[in-house]
Amino acid sequence: MAVISDLMKVHKVIDELFFEHQRALLHFDFEKALHILIAYESTLLNHMADEENILLPVYEKRAEFPAAGAPKLFYDDHIKMRSHLELFKQKTHDMPSETELDRVLLQLLDREAFYLRLCSHHDRREGDFLYPMLDELLSDKEKHEMLDRVRLRGEMH
Repeated sequence: MAVISDLMKVHKVIDELFFEHQRALLHFDFEKALHILIAYESTLLNHMADEENILLPVYEKRAEFPAAGAPKLFYDDHIKMRSHLELFKQKTHDMPSETELDRVLLQLLDREAFYLRLCSHHDRREGDFLYPMLDELLSDKEKHEMLDRVRLRGEMH
């Protein structure tokens, strides 16, 4: 039996990559932090593309979602997340040349903490609405067809 909610496993992979990025920041290994952040971004953007191109169009068309689960909220969160990542990449790239390294690093980590709260709320919304509602309304055949189109399923890449 196909289960759309199993796609939540992708979030664990994504979260682990961001943790490794932050660990590298804490060890002042900015090159590694940037490399991991780029891998995180690639994984996250692929996951978002799967949601935006495969899951959300079906959800919009067929689900009876409450206001708290409106598709616009998912799309808006994705826009905000992409914007934050651009800033994080630039700040991480510039970190070695900063004259007040401790201050700038703490500011970056603070911004990243805010970002992680956004991600947490977004993930909760997906877990409460998007994935379970798709599981409920799609036939097993439709779920298999949908999952066959999804690029990321929760394995490390």
